[in-house]
Amino acid sequence: MLLAPLVVASGADPSRPHIHTGIMQKYEAIPPSKYGIELRDATPKSLRSGRPTLRLIESEDRKRIVTIQDIQASEKLVWQVITDLNNYPKMVDGCDECAIYKTTKQLGGKRTDYARYRIGGMGFSMEYFVKHIFEPSKHCFTFHLDYDRLSQLSDTVGYWYVEQLNDGWCRVYYSTDSTLPSWIPGFAQEGVVSFAAKRATSWVDKHCQIRQGTAPSKRMPLTKQRLVQLALLGGLLRQQALSGLGKLRLMLRHLPLRLPRLPMLSRVTKSAD
Repeated sequence: MLLAPLVVASGADPSRPHIHTGIMQKYEAIPPSKYGIELRDATPKSLRSGRPTLRLIESEDRKRIVTIQDIQASEKLVWQVITDLNNYPKMVDGCDECAIYKTTKQLGGKRTDYARYRIGGMGFSMEYFVKHIFEPSKHCFTFHLDYDRLSQLSDTVGYWYVEQLNDGWCRVYYSTDSTLPSWIPGFAQEGVVSFAAKRATSWVDKHCQIRQGTAPSKRMPLTKQRLVQLALLGGLLRQQALSGLGKLRLMLRHLPLRLPRLPMLSRVTKSAD
């Protein structure tokens, strides 16, 4: 969704319509197999490695990137993350701003959100307006430009599909068609597309873990000072066995270095191994 297609306007303008009403074929709310998206050589291990499986489908005028990744979360939670557009700046690298400016709801849970994006990186910043259509009964979330507003992008279309698996995991598909700026050399375009694709679903996995409280904790780096602290702590523990808890507390009180809490010791020791 954040891969930038061709820039066509010097500035976005919500008061003016876009220069066209769509030059790319929009995605429909249908299963990935209907688009020829197959797992082929992907294995269960690779799909659950925490890294997206990448597919790149090229034509003369555009590139379609497809990423597939298994995420250990319910379909409901996965959709909560993907459709949380107002929090994209906190979750998606490269998204500086994202704010919903209009929402419409229909029977059956179908919802349409219109959002303004501003993305940046490598010295550029672009603004554009996107229409998102969420159809939970079809397990699908499609998007394309809001052509009633002038965006700095020529066109972009995309698609999310979430499949609930039997063991509590979900298979998440993401696909988008984009045209890249002509100033990007041909040899570099594949790298740009691949870089964007590899990040397309990994942020969903990360924030599902955070919301479930299952995100891995950050381990403290084993700096020289920390190794000294561990060595001192080991000596103090041996002293405890010899002279009792009272003497240990007295020594800890006068130790100049800040020691780690005891519950962290097992994790630090494992990382040292």
